[in-house]
Amino acid sequence: MQIILYLIMGIIIGMFFPIQASISARLSSHSKTPLTAAFIAFSLGSVILLIINLIVDPIGISVGIDFSYPLYVFIGGAIAGVGFNVANIILFSKLGASVTTIITVTGQMIVGILIDHFEWFGVPANPISITRSIGAIIMILAISLVQSKKKKDLTMELEEEKKSSKITWVILGVLAGFLPPLQTAINGKLRVATGSLLGAAFISFFVGAIILLILILITQRRLEFPMYDAEKKRIPVWVYIGGIFGIFIVTGNIILLPVLGSVATTMIFLLGQMIMALAIDQFGMFNLQKRKIDNRRIAAIVLTIIGIIFVKFL
Repeated sequence: MQIILYLIMGIIIGMFFPIQASISARLSSHSKTPLTAAFIAFSLGSVILLIINLIVDPIGISVGIDFSYPLYVFIGGAIAGVGFNVANIILFSKLGASVTTIITVTGQMIVGILIDHFEWFGVPANPISITRSIGAIIMILAISLVQSKKKKDLTMELEEEKKSSKITWVILGVLAGFLPPLQTAINGKLRVATGSLLGAAFISFFVGAIILLILILITQRRLEFPMYDAEKKRIPVWVYIGGIFGIFIVTGNIILLPVLGSVATTMIFLLGQMIMALAIDQFGMFNLQKRKIDNRRIAAIVLTIIGIIFVKFL
C-alpha cells in the first residue's frame, strides 16, 4: 500500500514538469536567452528554500553539513541539471523536439538501469533483469508514440545535416539523457551529506543559480530581467513563479529515489508529465494552443503504466 502512495506522489510531482516548462517557455519568449528564465526559476527557488530552511531547520544549512563528502556531492546535481537544460536548448535546434525527447529518454533509461544495478551513489540495489529491461524498452516505445510526427520536426532539419553530423548529435543527445538520473542520484547523496532534505534542495538550487549566472554573463555580458512584452505591456507576475514548481520536483526526486529506484522514479515522473501535458493541450492552459487528445497519446500513457509494472512489480 505504501508503494502505491509513493507512485501517486511521483505522478503528481511529474505533473509539475510541464507546468514549470510552460511557465519557463512563456518567460523565455520575453528574454534574450532561455538561460535567463532558468536563472530566475533557480533564484526564486533558492530564496524560498533558504527562508524555509531558516524557519524549519537552520542547522541543516550551516553546522549540520558534513563537508567530508567529495565536492561532486555538493555541486554535481546542480551541474547535471543545468547541463541537461542547456543541452536540450541546443539539441532542440539541431534535431527537433521529437527526436531530442526520444534519445534523451533512452539515455535516462540506460543510466537509470546502471545506477540501480551497481548501487551508484548509495542507491538501493535493483539488479538488471529481463522484466526491468522490457519495462524500460516499453517506456521508450511509449515516448516514441506520443511524439509528433510532423515532417518539419523530424526530417527537414535533419536532411540539411550531413549523416556524420546527425550521428554525432544523436550520441550527444543520449549522453545528455544520462544527466537527469545522475542529478537525482547525486542529490540523494547530498541529502545524506546535509542530513536535511530541505538543505539538499537549497544547495542544489543555489549552485544551479550561480552556474546559470556565470553562463549568462559569459554569453550575454550582462543580466537583464524581462519586465515588459513586445507590446510594452507588463509581464504577468505568474510568469516568474516557475521556480516554485521546481522546488517540488527536486525535493520529490530526492524523496522517491531511495524508495522506487532510479528507473522507476524516472518512469513515474514521465507518466505524470504525459498526463499533465494532455490536460494542458486539451484546455489550452497557460495561454497555449488547444489540442484535442488523440488515441496515440492515450496509448502512450497505457504503455507507460505497463512499463512501470514490469520495472517495479514483476
